[in-house]
Amino acid sequence: MSNARQRRVLESQLTPQQRKAAQLIVNNEWAELLNEDGKKKTAQELADEIGIARSTFFEWKSQEVFGAYVNYLTDLQLSAMRSEVNVQLMKAIRGGANGVPSVKALDLYFRRYGLLTDRTVVEDTRETIETRRKSDEEIQAEISELDAMINRQSEE
Repeated sequence: MSNARQRRVLESQLTPQQRKAAQLIVNNEWAELLNEDGKKKTAQELADEIGIARSTFFEWKSQEVFGAYVNYLTDLQLSAMRSEVNVQLMKAIRGGANGVPSVKALDLYFRRYGLLTDRTVVEDTRETIETRRKSDEEIQAEISELDAMINRQSEE
C-alpha cells in the first residue's frame, strides 16, 4: 500500500482529535532529540492539550488503528532523518572520534547497497532411489545375504 493511500485509510478511521493525539505522541517521543530542553510531556499534559480525559488518551493508545497511525507517523519521522543517519554512518566508516574505522559500519554500508550478501549453499549428498539404482546382481547379493542371516537365526 502506498504511503498516501495508507495515510488516507488510517486517517479515515480516526477522529480529528485522535489524529492530533497521534501527532502529539510522536512529537513527544522525539522531544529528547528535537527539543532544546529534551523534556517529554506526561500523559496528563498530552491529554489536556488534546482536550480529553487521561483515561480516554490511554484507551486510544490501546486501539489497533490508532497504534498503526502512530507507527505510520513515526516511520515518516524516521525517513526524514535518513540523511542524518547516513552522515553518522560515514563518520563511523571514516573513524569517528577515535580515528579507527568501524568494521560494523562498513558492513552496514555494503549490505545497504547490496555489495555484500550472505550466501548459504546446502548440498544434499544422500542417495535416493532416483539417484542410485541397484543392479540386478547387487539386489541378488543382498537377498542372498538376508537369506543367510535368516538361516543362521533359525539354526540357533
